[in-house]
Amino acid sequence: MSEKYIIGIDSGTQSTRVIMYDSKGNRIAKGAAEHPKMLTPYPGWAEHGMNDIWEALRSASAEMFAQFRGNRADIAGIGIASQRACCLALDDAGKLLYNPISWLDERWRMNIPSLGQVANDSPDPLYQLFWPYYSKVNWFKFNMPEVYEKAAKYLGVSGYIGYKLTGGFYESISSSMGWPYDVINWTSFKGDVEIEAVGMRRDQLAEPVLAGTVIGSITPEAAAATGLPEGCPVSAGAADKQCELLGAGAVKHGQAYITLGTLSGLDIVCSEYKPAPDFSYFTYLSAIPKLYNYESMASKGFWLVSWFRDNFGSGLLSEAKAADIPVEALLDREAESVPAGSEGLVVLPDWAPSALRPSGKGIYLGFDDRHQRKHMFRSLVEGIMFQIKLGTAKMADYLDLSINELYIGGGGSKSNFTAQVIADMFNLPVRRTREPENCSLGVAMCGAVGAGLYPDLAAAMEGMGKEYDDFLPNPANHELYDALSEKVVQKLYPALEDILKDLAELTAGKK
Repeated sequence: MSEKYIIGIDSGTQSTRVIMYDSKGNRIAKGAAEHPKMLTPYPGWAEHGMNDIWEALRSASAEMFAQFRGNRADIAGIGIASQRACCLALDDAGKLLYNPISWLDERWRMNIPSLGQVANDSPDPLYQLFWPYYSKVNWFKFNMPEVYEKAAKYLGVSGYIGYKLTGGFYESISSSMGWPYDVINWTSFKGDVEIEAVGMRRDQLAEPVLAGTVIGSITPEAAAATGLPEGCPVSAGAADKQCELLGAGAVKHGQAYITLGTLSGLDIVCSEYKPAPDFSYFTYLSAIPKLYNYESMASKGFWLVSWFRDNFGSGLLSEAKAADIPVEALLDREAESVPAGSEGLVVLPDWAPSALRPSGKGIYLGFDDRHQRKHMFRSLVEGIMFQIKLGTAKMADYLDLSINELYIGGGGSKSNFTAQVIADMFNLPVRRTREPENCSLGVAMCGAVGAGLYPDLAAAMEGMGKEYDDFLPNPANHELYDALSEKVVQKLYPALEDILKDLAELTAGKK
């Protein structure tokens, strides 16, 4: 019997990846395509170009198949994961009516004066407190009625890709942030209160399904456009971060996973639905039914590492090229020569303000004549992790939950230096997956279940999960980090909040 292959599609904020694995989880071929720069017609708006997501999928598929030397008839299944909380409006012919609105988009704030005080009888407090305001459909309703009146279906990115590949309208319940689905019972709402609260009708919603459910097969048109084999079963995955947890093996109560990408954050797995009343963390549905992922995040995350590289690492380019390694690896080497705590240099990583720190700005504090680029880089990574750790502590306290295992993944996890900082900061052993593309692997597991290669996601994870590198905490470093957090980091923003407000007012609109 020939080897069977599974394809994981991961359509993220900045790029789409299409990666093929065998039935044991070994990577066979990979294609990736960057999305064109996001459109920002007005400040705070963020849209993908009308065809950008689909064309990126086609390009990434072509690159993957250019590397594949096997028989396409042996491709047993396909899984789809994507970025969360985007909105695509389709007409009754299945054509997009407007550019896909990104999760980064902030025009939802315009809904608040239009909606006034929202109140309904939903048992889910998120619908009472947030989703009607956050709804991009309500934005269409109040600001673009020509789209609102023509919309026949609303989909997220994974639902849209599923429609383009199979012709069916399905949405993974585990990719449903901001959509009117019953996340307590993992199904559609029985009544219409929540659906109407976000501006939708029931017939405009895709059917919610569990991760690993077959939603259709590749149509002849999709096969011609993408090279994916006609008739191949396509399965729903989960949201990208939730597939990362699945690919990493973090799917049990009390396990946690840190993703180190453009958006960096920590997700705790919990068996209880308990959203934050103050939105200090977000609630997502796990790829595994009846489990929830609670997430504390740093909005810029490891984008800041790229920012530092581009602005302070240019002098390392020739050395990196000669050694055939990334500039980040050389920055890591420098940072490893600096002790924990960066010899008194501390960073507040608010290059983008958050809802909890709306006046936040990036801050380096504590410079003296000892400090060099290596101190700046180490303190930046430490600052990102301080922010995630503090958000995690508040979240875990509210959930009455302790982390018993900590996993990491994403591009930034390739750094041994960063992995050790995390172990020291959290005072926990850290497990890093040797397969860095955890999302694609996780959604391939969903495709493998849909294809019948495994009976369920637990079995797929066991059969396709990969090996780990382990990092043990340094107790002395942890003690120092705890003291810095309590005596400096936690006091930094409150002490400077009024000053930062004045700074923003004085420099608003000025370059």
